[in-house]
Amino acid sequence: MDIVYRPMHLSDVDGVWKFLETIKMENSQVSLVEIPDKEELKTWLENESLFLYIAECMDQIVGLLRATRGSEAYKRHSVILSIATHPEFRNQGIAKELTNTGLEDMKKDGITIARAYIYSDNIFSINTILRLGFTFGGSVLMHHFNDKSKQYVDDLIFHKILKD
Repeated sequence: MDIVYRPMHLSDVDGVWKFLETIKMENSQVSLVEIPDKEELKTWLENESLFLYIAECMDQIVGLLRATRGSEAYKRHSVILSIATHPEFRNQGIAKELTNTGLEDMKKDGITIARAYIYSDNIFSINTILRLGFTFGGSVLMHHFNDKSKQYVDDLIFHKILKD
């Protein structure tokens, strides 16, 4: 199975939207599901503070990475990551490779630190981010109510210094 990791383009909007619809149907607890429509996706591509990358397999979007750069001048060196993988393509290293691809590209654009906020009950994402060399930096206690488990979960904060 050949998977291509690359920046997202305007021509990818329909495929990314289809991917997001799949993620929404499973009630995924990721910020990417909050996007209301394709027009919002198009505005993402115009926003210089966003880095967008996709994983594509046989013309199907199977992963999406959005990195949001700090908007103030003193925060332009950092990004916050959001990532999702298609349910049928999980546990194949796609999130790891997609994140590595994006981080290497962002580093060339002056990003020196990446952060990820992951709910404490999302063990797969925690394991992935740790395998990528991120370090646990703290937590926000009972930050999110998980509708599936009907419990509050912590928001765990991870970071990685991007070095040459």
